[in-house]
Parts: sequence; structure tokens; C-alpha cells
Amino acid sequence: MRKIDTAGKWIWYPDDFEIELSARFMMRRYERDVPIPPFWKQYSCWRNVKFVKKAVIDREERLSVTAEGIFNVTIDGAFVYGAGGEYVLPAGEHEVVVTVAAEKGLPAMKADGETFRSDGSWLVTCNDHKYLPAAFNDTLVSGDSTPNHVKLPTEVCMPLKEICRGDEKIYDFGRQLFAFVEIEGIESDAKCVRLYYGESEQEAFDTEGCELSAVFEVNGPSLLTDNPQAFRYLSVKGAAFRSVKALHEYLPQPRQATFRSSDPLLDEIFRTSCYTLQLTTREFIIDGIKRDRWVWSGDAYQGYLMDYYCFFDCDVVRRTMIGLFGREPFDLHINHIMDYTFYWIMGFCDYYRYTKDRAFAERNFSKAVSALEYCISRTDENGLMQGKEGDWVFIDWAENLDNTGEVCFEQMLYAVSLRMTAQLADVLGKEEEAKRYGALYADVTQKLEWFWDEKRGAYIHSFKNGKPDNLVLRYANIFAILYDLCTPERQKRIVKSVLESSDVQAITTPYMRFYELAALMKMGEKQYVMEEIRSYWGGMLREGATTFWETYDSRQTGDEKYAMYGRRYGKSLCHTWGAGPVYLLGKYITGLEPDGKGGFTVTPDKTDLEWFTATVPFLEGEVTVSVRPEGVSVRSTHVGGVLVWKGKRYRVIAGKETSVTDTKEDKICSSI
Repeated sequence: MRKIDTAGKWIWYPDDFEIELSARFMMRRYERDVPIPPFWKQYSCWRNVKFVKKAVIDREERLSVTAEGIFNVTIDGAFVYGAGGEYVLPAGEHEVVVTVAAEKGLPAMKADGETFRSDGSWLVTCNDHKYLPAAFNDTLVSGDSTPNHVKLPTEVCMPLKEICRGDEKIYDFGRQLFAFVEIEGIESDAKCVRLYYGESEQEAFDTEGCELSAVFEVNGPSLLTDNPQAFRYLSVKGAAFRSVKALHEYLPQPRQATFRSSDPLLDEIFRTSCYTLQLTTREFIIDGIKRDRWVWSGDAYQGYLMDYYCFFDCDVVRRTMIGLFGREPFDLHINHIMDYTFYWIMGFCDYYRYTKDRAFAERNFSKAVSALEYCISRTDENGLMQGKEGDWVFIDWAENLDNTGEVCFEQMLYAVSLRMTAQLADVLGKEEEAKRYGALYADVTQKLEWFWDEKRGAYIHSFKNGKPDNLVLRYANIFAILYDLCTPERQKRIVKSVLESSDVQAITTPYMRFYELAALMKMGEKQYVMEEIRSYWGGMLREGATTFWETYDSRQTGDEKYAMYGRRYGKSLCHTWGAGPVYLLGKYITGLEPDGKGGFTVTPDKTDLEWFTATVPFLEGEVTVSVRPEGVSVRSTHVGGVLVWKGKRYRVIAGKETSVTDTKEDKICSSI
């Protein structure tokens, strides 16, 4: 006899899980014993929701209801008293309504039953008379986790060695961790334990200057901290004890890209980039694990792109986008930063391009429209973006960067957001939005010509009060190339006049260097970029890095290389935007790109490598590309695609290997 599945899933109001989890997550940031909540608008879930399902059953059914929050149940319009969450439904037609309210946390419920088990077939309302399908499918809510008590798994890590300086001692765990600390065998006369966390050895020894520390009362022979922190090195003071260990918390990733080549340094850079991204990909894609531990839209946008070439974890991308956005109507730039609103829109549209997740795109398209309309409402008399009171026009951390007035870089982000939203609207059959945003895109791109300096072959930075500043910086010129906002001929001029010019202020952060190197890759300067990757990221490895940093300057020595923001150890040594080689190697060397139809194209380029083999997760499967002196082979497990090799196109059939050599095409490979 077939066993009937009666186990329900936790369900909640759409977006509420991500919004509430985001708020809780970012409240966990502390510097020493001082809580540091985000300084931007924070949303919360609806506190009182109602779940409804109607169905006809042909035999008696038992229903068990649990909830996070207080709840009541009505069956066919009547309250059920004294049931204790257990209900019996006779055969026939029924309407079950479960009302859940929570003074704190997310109202959610779970119903076990045959027909009435909780899933997406239930409707839910926040009591605004609008009913939506209940949300339920998040990978974080499984096993022992519930919507309000998400628990990531941990692995035990023991210190690899002890480092002593005189009477001082710290523990080295061998790599960067995000972990709880467990101390066992604490002597009975101890009153408290003080922990000093260090991403570097110097930071852990510097009890006055380290960014993270905490004091815990001792209530027995063991201690387990309640908030994971970022560290490789740990100092423990205040008590004698038998042993200390770390419980490293991580988000499981069933799939991870691999890259092996004739260059061991490049392989190590790729592995370290993956580990960096793994640490900063948690419930959400955050900036860094030590200092901020917040969700920033600019960091997240790069994280999405890296994710597609490292984990292809769509859950964390969706979760991050929804948590960042909050609620409609959109009435304040994300993170207070103008650029970051545009990055959200671009990331949302990119998500559809990579995943073809039409259901998510349709359900959340109104968010992109709401954000875009907010930006449109704030344009000036020229139809361009300017920072207004309360706006932060960021672009990058750079000295003497004046972002007042009509900044070319912001107009380019605005134009790309309009174009991408118009294209997505067209795909989704939203003709009005496609026409409106397409026309605005044409208007803004025409006005980008105001910023073009023909004599210098570059876009200037800004107009202030109608006058050009005549300052050439890299930012706008990089994006003009990356997003094809000018002709190919003009792009070539920009490479020579800006990107290869020592007269134009250099970019020092991996954040914008990510885009600059991508633009150079796109323009065929792959050999140069490969050397830059070896020099910049390889330089951090030579410094002993186990994850990549927020910024790096090889000229800095001693403790100065850890300083930032006027603080001795303010620099994050594990930062999302430091993991850029995952994307650069995945997109431009492996050459994998979604084709817009649910498949892919792959255009490999080994540059100076003798050989490489890369496996990249893609959609539900993976694509393996192998380039050797004699030729190339591609294998995809789930979807078909096209291999582009030496000017010819070859069909890749799912489940079969496509191979091309310098002298012949294999029988299983036919050019198209």
C-alpha cells in the first residue's frame, strides 16, 4: 500500500522570512562589547497573518497544527476550542483558517495532514484583503531549523599551533574561520573569560586594538560562545583551562567550481577565492565576516556574479535580493546609496538571465519597477541622476573623489538599469514597461554624449551646475565598455586613453578593480589580466593569506597593511569583493555564458596556460571545459549549449562530450 505523505512544511507570508532574517542577521554585529546595528532603513515582517485553504476530502482526515507565535484555527467559519493543535475533519468540503500572530519574530505555521498539509497550496494574507500563495521553500528551514531559529551546521576545528610572545600566547587555527569558541576544563576559581579575536597574528596579540573581543562569565567547567566571530588567531585570558576549539559555522554548498591548470599559483588563487566566497556567503551574501557583517547591495551584486561561477546557489541570491529590498513602495535608496539601488535592479535582471527562473521574475518584477520609478522621480531637469539630501553617491573608496552634480558613472548605471528592465519586461510580456523604459534608456544614452571628450577619447567624470569638470577617471569608462554603452571603436580608444594610461588615477580597491579587469578581459587584454591576478592576489598569498582581503597594497609592511578607516585592524581580511578571480577565470578563461535560451555558450581561452580543466555549476548540473595543447573538450550534464573554438561553433549535447582537436573534429562533434 502506498504510504501517504502527511508532513507539512513551514509556511509564511511572502518575503517576510527574508526580511525578518535579514534584520536579525545584521543585528549580530558587535565591535568589542558595543552593538553596531545598520544605519539604514530596516523593515520587519507582518506581525499578524492568516493562512487559508479550501479542499474536498473523501474520508476523515486528522490535522496537526503548530506555529511560531500564538495561533487560532477556524474550520468552516467556527473557532475550534480546546483542540491543542489537533483537529479531525470529516469527509466533505472544508475551509481551514489558521491565524498566527507574533509579538516578536516571524508568524509561521506548519500543518501535518493528508490534504491539508501546509505547502504552497495555502493562501495567506496580512489582513489587507489580498491573498497570496504562502511561501515555504527555503533551504535554510529544514532539519532542526525553523523560520525563527535558523541553524547553520558547524564543524569542529582545533588549533594547529600555539604562538608565544613572552608570557602572551595565542592559538592559530591555520585558516580564517567564522566560528563559535568552546572552552573546556575551566578551573573552578575562574570568574570570567576574555576572548580576543584576530584575523592576523598581530591583531590577536593586540588586546587594546583588536576589532573583536568579548567577556563571558564562567558558570561551570565549560563555555560555549553564543555569537560566531571571524578569526584565525585567538587569545584567551582570565582563566586556566584544558582545551579550546572552534565550531566553524558554514552554509553547505552541494556544488563548487574547480579549476586546475599548468599554473599552481593560479589554481591556489582560485581555491582561495572560492573559500573567501564560501565564508561570506551565509544566510545572505555579506561584505566581510569580521567588521561589517552586513548586506550591502554593491558587494552583493558582485557576489551574485561570483556565485554563478562558483556555487550557482540560487537560494542565497534570491534571499539576499529580497532581504535587501524590503517592502514596496520603494522610497529610499538601498543602503542609502544611489549606485546600490541600480546594482539591485541589475542583479535582479541578471538573475533571470542566468537562471531563467520566470516564476521569481514575475513575482518580484514590481520591485524593480518600484525602485526604477523612485529613481526616475528624482531625476533633474535634464532627466539625469544627481545625489539629493540623504543620498550617498559612493562609486568607490578613492581619495578626492567628488561625486556631486551629474556624475557620468551614475548615468551609466541608470541607463543599464533601464535597458535591463525593459528587456526583462519584454520577456515577461509587460509591454507598457518595456516601451517606457526602452524610451528612457534611449534618452539617457543619448545624453551620455555630453560626457564624451572626443579629443581625449574618454568620458569625463561629471557636470556641475551645467559645466563639465573635464576630469577623466576610470569608473565611467570601465562601465561604458562592460555594458556596451558606446561603439566598439570607442571602447578600443578608452582602453588606450584610460585603462592603459598611467596619467589616469589608478583604482586601488578590489571592488572596482573587479570591473576594470573584467573590462580588460572583454577587450582581449587577457594576458595582462592574468599577470595582474598573479601579482595582486598572489601577493596576498605570499603574505600568508588564507582568504582575500578588502584591499591590498604590496608596498605596505608590518601592521600598516592591516589598517583601514583610521583603525589599526580595520581592514577586512575576508571580503566578498576580494574573490573576483572566481568570476574572471570562470567567465573569461573558461568562457562560460548563459545563452538567453536556457543553455550556454562556452568560448575558452587558455592565454599563457599550457592546459586547464574547469568545472562550473550551471543551472541544475555542471559544465566541464578542458583545454590542452591538442584541443578542447566540453561536457555538460544537464543542458545543451554551444562551444566556440577558433572561430567555429560546435553543438554541445547534454550528457555527451564534445571534442575538437587542431587537426580534426571528433565524430561526436559537428560544427554548426
